[in-house]
Amino acid sequence: MNATAALRVNPEGTNPDGIYPEGIYHQVWRATGFDATSMPVPGARIVVAGAVGASVEDLLAACAAVAPDLPMSARGSGMGTGGIGAGLMVLDPSSDLEADEVELFVRLRTEVGTVALVCTGIDAFWEWPRRLRAQRAVLDPAEELPVFAVSAAAGLAGAVEESGLTDLVAWMREGLIRPIEQRVEQARLAACVTALDRRIRDDHLSSATAARTDPDDLMRRRRTLVATRDRGRTDRLAAVRAGVAGVRTATIADAQTGFRTLLAAANRRCAHAAPGELATHLTWLDSAIAEVNARVDAVLDDRLEAVGATALLGVDGDEPGRGAGPAGQSVSAVRRAPPTGRRGAEDALMVLIGASTGVGVGRLIVSPMTAVHTLQWISMPLTLVIGVAVAFWVIRIRRAAARRTDLRSFSAEVLSEARGRLEQRIASRSAEAESRLAGQITRHHERRVRHVAAAVADIDASLRRLRAGPLSGAATESARLAGLRRTVAARLAEITRTKVRAGTTTAPAVTRSEQ
Repeated sequence: MNATAALRVNPEGTNPDGIYPEGIYHQVWRATGFDATSMPVPGARIVVAGAVGASVEDLLAACAAVAPDLPMSARGSGMGTGGIGAGLMVLDPSSDLEADEVELFVRLRTEVGTVALVCTGIDAFWEWPRRLRAQRAVLDPAEELPVFAVSAAAGLAGAVEESGLTDLVAWMREGLIRPIEQRVEQARLAACVTALDRRIRDDHLSSATAARTDPDDLMRRRRTLVATRDRGRTDRLAAVRAGVAGVRTATIADAQTGFRTLLAAANRRCAHAAPGELATHLTWLDSAIAEVNARVDAVLDDRLEAVGATALLGVDGDEPGRGAGPAGQSVSAVRRAPPTGRRGAEDALMVLIGASTGVGVGRLIVSPMTAVHTLQWISMPLTLVIGVAVAFWVIRIRRAAARRTDLRSFSAEVLSEARGRLEQRIASRSAEAESRLAGQITRHHERRVRHVAAAVADIDASLRRLRAGPLSGAATESARLAGLRRTVAARLAEITRTKVRAGTTTAPAVTRSEQ
């Protein structure tokens, strides 16, 4: 820094015009021993860091496919930071954070400064938002860093808009085109925040402890806890009811469509059924009903699981899982007694009608022969033979038609009852799933209410202690560090929100070693 500016900086890191960066660096150096001005000037390279198995290479490949002009490279725990403009900390939603990942993140932010959190593999894990929140609570409890959720597989497959890589690439480009003064100050301030966080953690003075020394912060936190202690319960329960109702309606419609198709196929088979095909038809009917049941049950499972995963997002404790069907309900085909073909008086009437028809047809055919004297002797036997043949044919045709009608009616009754059983099972399983999900949500919010009540009681006790006496020396130091951190974080947020201005100089800032 130049001498004139240094003379105008007071011990709090401000000048008459407001916060002065060199003053902030000096205050951080006095508090932590970290010299922010010794950091190298940011370059144009993006470094990607992450633990083993965090899909670093996949993210690099996807970014190279979307933005091949961006210079990106992977680094491990022994990274070198020369010429690095920003860093990406890759988080794996399939596992919890390890100690080496936390140390890698702290080192990355201390040496690079400008860092973003990137969660990969969101296409493969239902619970990635909950995992990401838990990991961010460890790495960035103040929620100051940019966070991106991307799918490298979607980006490599060509679905760039759905992959989330567009926002990540835009953030990297926007950071690289900023004026060098803004980039230097942003990196240094971010490293200062990390150094202060490490000092607070090493001294066992967490940010929560520092906040408890400020009555205004305590009251704000108390109001926030009270206002949000039961937030989301009504929305979650409404989402469960609407989702399960939609699943029930859609699945019943699928079942009805499947059974209508099955009924049409059964009618076609019945129209050409032979006398010995009854057992074959019953076997086919059983297998077709079982196939429809299995398909509808699988669709119902998937839809209920999707509703559960959405409604229970962020709910601790019970896992959504798939609920078993209600007890006592079988998924096998409904069995009725097949048609026997025995009709008694109806069969006798059919034989009588066939015989009379045969005799009439026989007499009609033989009647011309009576005019020939030599053929009169054969007319009667021929009439009987033709009559018997026609009667046999008529009886057979009518019995086949009656058998097919009975088989068609039997198939329709079996399918109707099977469809009713399936619809009843769909309704029962939907109601059971709604009850189970509502119970999990209720238990989650009851636990949250108890935790909030305990936190409010702690805050009230802290307020009573603060009103009873002055702060101790450790609390005073904690408050000073917390205040300095808030100042640095506010300046960092301000410089981060500053838009890129055309015509701004890009000369590198002066480091402490150059003074």
